Amino acid sequence: MKIIIAPAKVMKTKYAKIEQTELLFLKKTKQLHNYLKRYSINELHDNMKISFKMAETVYNYYHDSYDSTPTIYCYQGTVLKQLNLSSYQNEDFDYLDKYLNIMSAYYGILKYNTGITPYRLDMIMKFDLNLYDFWQKDVDKYFKDEDYLISLASKEFTKMINHPNLINIDFVENKAGKLVRNSMYIKQARGKMLDIMVKNKIVSLEELKKITFDDYYYDHNLSTNDNYIFIRDAIKQYKKL
Repeated sequence: MKIIIAPAKVMKTKYAKIEQTELLFLKKTKQLHNYLKRYSINELHDNMKISFKMAETVYNYYHDSYDSTPTIYCYQGTVLKQLNLSSYQNEDFDYLDKYLNIMSAYYGILKYNTGITPYRLDMIMKFDLNLYDFWQKDVDKYFKDEDYLISLASKEFTKMINHPNLINIDFVENKAGKLVRNSMYIKQARGKMLDIMVKNKIVSLEELKKITFDDYYYDHNLSTNDNYIFIRDAIKQYKKL
């Protein structure tokens, strides 16, 4: 079993008291790094659809030196912010080490404590390089012996993986009989579920289905073998606001 999450656009270099591990695909990342260094600020602005200010920052990412930070502390997105890392014990970090992988357009696959530096790159950005093709062989090889994968990642990064037993976790709300999806709630739910899995050392699909939080619960009727749906009543959530 492996748990998959997506990276975050917001990143920070910061000190963390955990031992950093080396990149899994250093050679491939160096290839990408050299490829991206060829682009000017204007070209990064056009291809990445970002502001000129951000394009300058991204340009610096690929031309300047930065201290590395463990992945789980470097990414500042909504998902990882749901993890109460300050309360984690050694056994919790052992669980992360054994089961968690973070997908990345730049690094391929990361462990929670892989030392990384800031970058900006999405799988769907318009370059003359197909990043899905670029990473496919390495990703498939890395996961080939896993019995199943649990995806708490977005579709963009789940698509990096070609595995016969890839189970997507979906979070929906029942709004007057209609199923709706709120991107912010989904990101929060992914992080909270990961936190629960870590603290309870979830290692089976049956244990996963029993998880409940924030009124979410596994819906057997809506779920399929490769798409587990956790649902909650939207009205209850609005009343809490």
